[in-house]
Amino acid sequence: MIASWRGLVVAAALAVVLAVIVVLDRGRTSGAVAGAVDRALVPGFDPDQVTELVWERAGQPAIHVVRSGDGWETRAPSRMDPDAVSHVPVDPGAVGDVLAALRGARWHRRGAPVPVRVRVTVVAGAGRHELGIGAPIAGTGQIWITGDGRGMIVDGWVARALERDLLALRIKAPLADVGRAQTITVEGELATGGEAPLQIAGQPRRLAGRGGFVIAAELAGELERALAGITIVRVPDGPVAARGLAITTTGEASPPAARAAIHVMIGGSCPGAGTLVAMTGTTGGGCIEPEVVAAVERAIGRLLQPPEAVVERRPIPFEPTRVVLADAVALDTTALRIGDHPAEPARAAELLAALAAPAQVVSLPALPVKGTLVVTGRIGAAITLDLFATHVLARHGEPVALRPAPGAWNLLVRRSRELRDPTLWLEEPTTISAVLIDGVRYERGGVIGDWTRQPASGSGAPGTSPGPGLVPVPGPAPGPVPVIDERNLEALVGLLAAPRSLGFLDEAVRVAHRVALTITPPAGPPTERVLAIGDARAAGCPARVDRDTILLPVTVCAQIVAITGAGTARE
Repeated sequence: MIASWRGLVVAAALAVVLAVIVVLDRGRTSGAVAGAVDRALVPGFDPDQVTELVWERAGQPAIHVVRSGDGWETRAPSRMDPDAVSHVPVDPGAVGDVLAALRGARWHRRGAPVPVRVRVTVVAGAGRHELGIGAPIAGTGQIWITGDGRGMIVDGWVARALERDLLALRIKAPLADVGRAQTITVEGELATGGEAPLQIAGQPRRLAGRGGFVIAAELAGELERALAGITIVRVPDGPVAARGLAITTTGEASPPAARAAIHVMIGGSCPGAGTLVAMTGTTGGGCIEPEVVAAVERAIGRLLQPPEAVVERRPIPFEPTRVVLADAVALDTTALRIGDHPAEPARAAELLAALAAPAQVVSLPALPVKGTLVVTGRIGAAITLDLFATHVLARHGEPVALRPAPGAWNLLVRRSRELRDPTLWLEEPTTISAVLIDGVRYERGGVIGDWTRQPASGSGAPGTSPGPGLVPVPGPAPGPVPVIDERNLEALVGLLAAPRSLGFLDEAVRVAHRVALTITPPAGPPTERVLAIGDARAAGCPARVDRDTILLPVTVCAQIVAITGAGTARE
């Protein structure tokens, strides 16, 4: 009893001690939360609210960057017209890096304000935050920044992200996305030679105004690489008056602020850097390397050669999705179908390879067009190939023609039926429930290999129809009950369950036998396949299927003769 009372007292004491500890711990936690310090460089910063950024350096004009629609631009008095304000697009990536740094930067310690060399003003809504970038702290990788009247120590990357000059904010490669532009126009004495401007349009690239022909991909690529390489390496010291080549691109391009059109003028000496070339344009002026200008001039010069040296030698310089052949039947390369039939993959690949094979450039024939191929690509471009009797083709409207290699030409003019899958149909042999040969019907029994015959005597039945679409074959007079050749029946069923065409015949073929197959699938109604079989020949067994006369393996004729016991039957 005494032990029980002692235990109770000890338990009560422990409960009191634990309760006191909990109360003290809660007090400490509440105090810590109440006294928490926000270490954000700009507390409550929201990048979406920022409308203006200003950089100021002693002895230099301030840089004002203002949000404009979906992009950013610098606004400053124009050097060409002091009473006007220039609006020059700014690299959105550079501004994005600044905003990301302001959102993520945290200070480590605070102290008294320090001297600063760059002041950054951030205008966000009604708020205005001024930051000053001071000197780095030697050996620490950290730097002083002032804000709200205090000094703050931050990591060095924060200062590197915030400290921007005009070159760092400038769109340095205005034609970086020239490969996606819809048109490229080049003007200037070098590009025109006194003629109309050099204009390149569309995909694939086509030289407009000088014959309208498709440009060789390597030459178009050389020009695009040269234009994309135009890069500002220095901000000029004074007004820029570039002269020489003028390049204008339209269509899809970047930056967003200049997506409708980008204009660039290059030429002349750059103020403050005599060894560099001046550039002006939609995205502002700057200095570029002379080697870059030389690459542009070289690429333009190659395009000014005669058409024979510039034209694309591949008949179709893109991946086709649809080819309308000379007989007006279309090959769908994505669904792999030729008209209403499955296409043979290997033969379709042969045609596409012939379309992409380089050909010899020749003069355009003064002959009528014998046929056309219309080829459509994934990007929506369509090219019509005019075919001439001299084994020459030309992209419609171009001033020169192409002569493919003989093997490629034969593939290009091949009839659409040659591209079909040679397998006429594919059935499971056991689903063929009946075979009708020359009016005699053989029905499969309940056991595989077991067949019955109707009529039971003779080799045929007068007036028996072999199926829809075929002329009835009159049979001979009834005779003794023949023995059913079940082995040859099974062999014939195996051949006709998945018959493969060996080729086509354009000549008339006398019908020797008429065959109809009844297919009874596990589910669904029965269907019927019909063939008109001719006399066997060395090349194969002629057969008329639908509207085509094809050659089947000669064993098909041999099996039918073995079953019927006769080589021919009357029409």
